[in-house]
Amino acid sequence: MTKEEETYPNQRIYERDNFTCRYCGWDGRKDFKNWIIAIFSIDHIKPKSLGGNDDDSNLALVCHSCNLYKRNFDCNSIDDAIKVVNERKAIAEKWYHKHVLKLDS
Repeated sequence: MTKEEETYPNQRIYERDNFTCRYCGWDGRKDFKNWIIAIFSIDHIKPKSLGGNDDDSNLALVCHSCNLYKRNFDCNSIDDAIKVVNERKAIAEKWYHKHVLKLDS
């Protein structure tokens, strides 16, 4: 392992995923502002607490928002994780329309 790999151990995941959230498609390459807003991290698609592992196939680059929405839901694939994130974001959007915008949806 090189010194750079020790410093940035998940660089390969960032590069594999093209610096883009695997769950929502937020592109961190667009500009620095997008990069900062994303607050990217590496997520375990199947959480370690539910039997997931550290294999690259179980890791995904995700934005902070998607990581919060997915939490530790038991997902067996990237498609499962995307479905969970989309369902939870839809619930949050309904709440936003009802309580923030004061609109019925």
